[in-house]
Amino acid sequence: MTTDEELRLAAESLGESVLVVGAGPTGAVAVDRVSDRPVPATDEAADPDAVVLAVDGSAPDSSLPDSEEVPAVPLSIAVVSLPARPTPDERELLETLGGLVDAVVLTPSTDTESLTDAVATFVSVVRDPGFVNLDLADARTVLADVDLAALGVGTSDRGSPADAVAEAFTSLPAGVETDPASGVLVDLVGGPAMSVEDVSDAVTAVRGRVGPDAHVIWGGAVAPELGDGVRVRLVVAGVTNARAAPGDPCPRCGATLSAYSLGGRTTLSCENCGYAGVSVRLRE
Repeated sequence: MTTDEELRLAAESLGESVLVVGAGPTGAVAVDRVSDRPVPATDEAADPDAVVLAVDGSAPDSSLPDSEEVPAVPLSIAVVSLPARPTPDERELLETLGGLVDAVVLTPSTDTESLTDAVATFVSVVRDPGFVNLDLADARTVLADVDLAALGVGTSDRGSPADAVAEAFTSLPAGVETDPASGVLVDLVGGPAMSVEDVSDAVTAVRGRVGPDAHVIWGGAVAPELGDGVRVRLVVAGVTNARAAPGDPCPRCGATLSAYSLGGRTTLSCENCGYAGVSVRLRE
């Protein structure tokens, strides 16, 4: 039985404020668009409980804030939209961001709207009420001790949680390895017919795609407009970034990788040791 105290704590956690800040022109536009959406976020709170930095990963020269400009809060993250192909400056950008925030959350992107969707999704996951809530405390639990995380969304019109989970993992940036994940936030939203068994199926499907020791925390909500469908939103924490680009260090000897294109494919090669491999991102 849920006690009055537990209900009070849950209500207070959902009332925590999230400040969204844009880095560079694209990030600023994304913040404006998020503020126009029906998500409980982005107010210029005097003492925010969390900060989300919206960053366009295709523009490494974006004007990132100084460390002094990021408020000292219980949780700070950067949501970074990665371009279709890795850039030589990508790792430097991610390392710089790692010094500004607690964790960097990666998401694929094709335009400003994709970054807007990603930021709005994260805020919605930790703020929207449901029959079981995910909140900022849960986000802190899985993100506190990791460098990288990834955000994915999947749906199933047939109401199959496992199919929605599979699509959510497929939507993660290619080249992001989830096997070493240390934790996952699983947010399942379905129609009125959604059952506890559906939640169990979703969590089981997630556990099948990460290591056995990953800490999986789930939440659920009913959305009548989904009908028989279900939607799964994932924040997979503790992932590794295997994307490689010309100029990155060779995984064998550490020298600089070069790129050669043939037949529409780009192969990365090391002139020092002879290593040759295709970037994970470019294999598809």
